Amino acid sequence: MKRRLPALLLAVCTLLLAGCGNLFDQEYVSVTDYEPPTQESPEDEDSITVRNVAELQQALTDLLNSGAEDGRIVFDAAYSGDVNADLASVCWLVRTQDALFAYCVESISYDVSKLVNHYEVRITIRYTEADRDSIVRLQLTNGLEAKLRDAIAQGDGRLVVLIGRSSLSAEDVENLASRVYRENPIAQPREPRVSVNMLSGTGMQRLYEINFNYSMSAEELQARRDALAALEPFDGESEPPDDPALRALYACRILLQSCSFSETGQNDIYAALILGEANSEGMALAYLELCRRLEIPCQIVYGQRDWRSRCWNIIQLDGANYHVDVAACAENGMEGGFLLPDETMWGRYRWDISSYPPCRGRLSYEALIPVLPEAEILPGEGESEAPDEEPVP
Repeated sequence: MKRRLPALLLAVCTLLLAGCGNLFDQEYVSVTDYEPPTQESPEDEDSITVRNVAELQQALTDLLNSGAEDGRIVFDAAYSGDVNADLASVCWLVRTQDALFAYCVESISYDVSKLVNHYEVRITIRYTEADRDSIVRLQLTNGLEAKLRDAIAQGDGRLVVLIGRSSLSAEDVENLASRVYRENPIAQPREPRVSVNMLSGTGMQRLYEINFNYSMSAEELQARRDALAALEPFDGESEPPDDPALRALYACRILLQSCSFSETGQNDIYAALILGEANSEGMALAYLELCRRLEIPCQIVYGQRDWRSRCWNIIQLDGANYHVDVAACAENGMEGGFLLPDETMWGRYRWDISSYPPCRGRLSYEALIPVLPEAEILPGEGESEAPDEEPVP
């Protein structure tokens, strides 16, 4: 009996020890502070976290620059500011203080969600139909003239230019486009009507939407461009003289042989060189092109004669400037419009003298008559016009 008691006690202790282990495993509890899941979702990867209003503005600017149609902005728990007030202010600021966004962005809307300790905002952006990739970007206005020249030569209907620093008004750009056309009229058979919409951004940032209206179809424009490109105005004529003054006279005569003047004629180079009839502007544009081909410096003047709109040219010969009114040559002979100084023009003609060089050259058509070959002197040239006779009562 004494021998059985130790064995029995050993068995009981073994069972008690095994049971205690299972009991402690079932009742042990680990308590920690709750933390939201930290695994990233696709939305988390695309979200932008901001801590202040400056970062909020940059986040919205980045979305607009990327062309995104929606985005998710997370406001850090330590965000300093009023979320709703800052959102309204930043959306207005970005759309109105950046000329590109004012042009391209139609609307910005957002939904605000309040989570445990922060805000999340879903941004929705709607864009206008503007093609952002076609917008020309310039830092300064220096390259604008070349862009206008290319657009007019190609017959483009619209040119949008964003310039970082510009003081040009919409009217300035319209005038620049007209000047670009008038300096190279052969590039386009008709001067386009130009209208400019301007948007201003912070500082001197400007966006110009420049619209060109040619009043004819693209097919007709191209046909006229092809006709002008194929034109050889001096083909079949004698070689131009070496003397610059005689070359200028040569160009004037070539034009008068192929074009007649009409007050009601069209006002473009195509009318003068292809159709054969034009008004003073059409003839002046055509003479400009002929002088350019003969390497004679020439520009067109927009002014008045007898209080009516009139166009003519100023050419430069050996450093001196002279007026040439080809339309007047057609009406009254060469003496009436070729190589005229300012003092001869004053009275009947008016122009903005601050926009054009003074014409004080000493040459005249009469002075060229003695050096012209006799065969090149046209009937009536070199003779003074007889005064109109009084009617016999």
